[in-house]
Amino acid sequence: MDSNKISLSELESALADGRLVYYYQPKISLVTGKASGAEALLRLIKRDGTVILPLEFIPLAEEASFITEIALAMFPKLVADLLIIQDVNDALTISFNLTAQDFESPELTDLIRHSIQSCNINPKHLQIEFTEASILNKGNPVVRKHLQALVDMGITLAMDDFGTGFSSIDTLSLWPFGVIKIDKGLISRMNENPKSTAIVQASIRMAHILGIDIVAEGVETSEIYDFLMQAGCTEAQGFWMGHPLPMAEYLAFIKKDSRWSGLPIGLIHIAQLDHIHWRKTLIDLIVNSAFDESDYKVKRFLAEMDYTQCRLGRWIYGHGQEFKGRSAFDKLEDPHRRLHELGRKLIEAVECNAPHNEIAELLRLLTKESSTLLELLQELENQAIF
Repeated sequence: MDSNKISLSELESALADGRLVYYYQPKISLVTGKASGAEALLRLIKRDGTVILPLEFIPLAEEASFITEIALAMFPKLVADLLIIQDVNDALTISFNLTAQDFESPELTDLIRHSIQSCNINPKHLQIEFTEASILNKGNPVVRKHLQALVDMGITLAMDDFGTGFSSIDTLSLWPFGVIKIDKGLISRMNENPKSTAIVQASIRMAHILGIDIVAEGVETSEIYDFLMQAGCTEAQGFWMGHPLPMAEYLAFIKKDSRWSGLPIGLIHIAQLDHIHWRKTLIDLIVNSAFDESDYKVKRFLAEMDYTQCRLGRWIYGHGQEFKGRSAFDKLEDPHRRLHELGRKLIEAVECNAPHNEIAELLRLLTKESSTLLELLQELENQAIF
């Protein structure tokens, strides 16, 4: 008989006796090289001290409709741990796993809201992870309403095991996810399967375009870590950085304040692609509006004109700040501002039916500033590498 086999009565007893506990697996920022948080993972401690993994009891809890009772009982314990963790390092974010079944009634949503308010928790430091299967199997309006309420509070939803479902991208477009976690199976196969590598790279790029953070699971070697960092992934977890730890050991881990590699070179390359996409989009729309005799309306402009809100701008004033002090980075802001000023002038020129030669001259100035910006980004990449 399997000694790890758990019965429903044993599970109920463990919950009542306080033998369900959280272990914390560290997450590391690939931007800073520092601990960025952890995933809270349930463990069942048998009376003889044996530690039982979730795979041995969570499916049983879901089948017996006991899973929400576990969530309701364990969330206050998570909050208590989070308050301690925040006292040690208030920049850390803790994610925890729930199922869509937990949100078929308002009870858990109300408990989370009450805990955030009464304990003065910043909701941005909480993430709730769901698998795609959980969402799809319970994709009803009540679940959606409660999840949206959590997002409105400021809590982030993360799609776990991204890349394993039948319609991950479609699901991502339909639900308010702010994070995707690349499945550890894809990560582990990168060394031997070029298709897995391509899927991971494409997922990172897609997440960046959507403004969604991306976490790589199952990082077990320094080579995989370095590859993900250079590809533009922003966060990682796996045995190479740290195993799931009991609360006391996790506190010691974050207190040690270890450092990993954290130079986000891949994000510089993505920033270059972002700018090229912005420029091509703007020029295409300007040319179609100004030189096409058909009724092509300027209102169709889709290029972001706020220099702080375009994808390059969000990088410059976000993750890119890690490069502050490097000469190439410090020179980026002026040409970037001028580009957006030229973009606004081009739109105004088209709206005013300015002469074609005037519009063409503005386009030449735009491409010149674009070349300057791209040269600086390339110089920054070289500075970061060497």
